[in-house]
Amino acid sequence: MLEGIEKEVREALIKRATGYDYEERKIIADKNGKPQKVEVYKKHLPPDLVAINTLMREFRSDKR
Repeated sequence: MLEGIEKEVREALIKRATGYDYEERKIIADKNGKPQKVEVYKKHLPPDLVAINTLMREFRSDKR
């Protein structure tokens, strides 16, 4: 079980370190609060320096 979690965390860290695209949805409602329209925006999350540094430290310790 712990191995599966470790793999998920490693994959998430790599994704954060390299940046990624994602979709964000905004629901537009009428004055009564009923949903009328969904707007979809494509966004980009740039690479994160803290995640990059964390990966670099991990790679260095793996080589020892």
